Order: sequence, then structure tokens, then C-alpha cells
Amino acid sequence: MIRWLKQRIGAIPLVGSVAKRVYRMLRSPGPKGYYSEEVGRHLHFGVEYVYYGEVEGDVAEFGTMSGDTSAALAQAMAFSRDLGHTPKKLHLFDSFQGLPDITSSIDAGSQHVQSGVWGPRACKMLGKAELLARLRLHLPLERLVVHDGWYRDTVPELPPSARFGLVHVDCDLYQSTMDALEPLFANGLVTEGAIFLFDDWNCNRASPAYGERRAWADLTSAFSIVASDLGGYSWDGHKFIVHSYERRPAS
Repeated sequence: MIRWLKQRIGAIPLVGSVAKRVYRMLRSPGPKGYYSEEVGRHLHFGVEYVYYGEVEGDVAEFGTMSGDTSAALAQAMAFSRDLGHTPKKLHLFDSFQGLPDITSSIDAGSQHVQSGVWGPRACKMLGKAELLARLRLHLPLERLVVHDGWYRDTVPELPPSARFGLVHVDCDLYQSTMDALEPLFANGLVTEGAIFLFDDWNCNRASPAYGERRAWADLTSAFSIVASDLGGYSWDGHKFIVHSYERRPAS
């Protein structure tokens, strides 16, 4: 019965090819283990939004760790491509050395740093080659761009033509979040309608004085960001859609 049903669905023009793709995607060794199903749904929502909402720019992730969320984004992008949209690239930013040294007094005062959960070289998992090997299951190499190094070094080197419509922020620390996002806004690389998904929003007891919450507040003030708050997802995630901001290149 199941075999007959698969054959019947596969024979339907367009619907059949899409259904086959969905089946392969669900059966593939996709992301698992380091995030909840809810996080996966919201990442897929973000990708669908930038495609179907005609948001310009590529997809970026800051902090790849296990590669689970990178794979979720890649899966969603592969599926959207099959529906006839212009291919976007997936940009992956990571030092592949774990977290950096704690240099900010804001980070030094945070609960996660003081407890030792976030410390130098913590959160180190997949290397660059391992990450690419996993993501090639979903996207061809020409659509995968790895920026290997600390954010403070790699992000300012992005070309002026770079544009991002989806940014997944898994930076943990305040300083890392600033190093990742400040150059994007300063150089006008964030497109209208871009969606930002923050992975560690409620860490540090959800205190607005630390981490990604503090960084987003400082960025909003510095660049006069106008954004829609789309609310939280899972226990620690939060997302926004950016409508406008004032580009202010660093002097």
C-alpha cells in the first residue's frame, strides 16, 4: 500500500517531484541532538520567509558549533531552491577554536562566564572540513561559504557587495555578538526585511545587561534600528525583522 501510494504521488507533475524531495529530506541524516524541534521549525520558517517574502541577500550563521543548525538552514535552503527561487548562499562564520578570550567587562560580569559555562575555547565541536562534509549532503559546495577566524577579523573583510537577509546569531558572548553584527550594520550589509534569529537570548537569566540581549539593545541605539519583534521561540531564542537602520561606518 505504501509503495503504491508513493508511486501514485510521484506520478503527479510538480507535486510528485516536490514530494520526493520532501521524503528524501526527511530521510536524510539531518540535524539533531543540539537543538529542539521548535528551533528547527523557526529556522525553516526564517528561510521560507526570506525566499517567499522576496527578501534580498544571503543566509548567514555566526557560530556553527555542532553543525546542527547549519544543517537545518541548508536543508531549508535546498528545498526552497527546488521551488524555483534564485539560489542563495549559506555563509558560515566560526573560529573553529571555541569561544574567544573574555575581553569585555560586560561578559566578565555575566553569570555564564562566571560559572565557567562560557570560557575561552568552550563550545568547540566540528572543524571546518567536518562541517562542510555534513552540509554537502544538502547544498553544493559553491553555495557554502566558510569564514574561518574570529568575527572581529573576518566580518570587516566582507566585500561591499555582500548582503544578508537572514542572520542566525549563536554568538553567546556580548563582545562576540558585537564583533559579528556591528560591521554588518555599519557597512550597510543588512537588507530591508532581514530576519535575525538569536539563539542565546535568554541565557544569563535573561538579563538585559548581558550577552545577545545587551548587544542588540546597543546596536539598536547605535544604528537607530527599526525592527518588528517577532517574539521568542524555544527557551532561549528570539527573532526580529529589520525594516530600516542608519548606516554609520566606523571612523
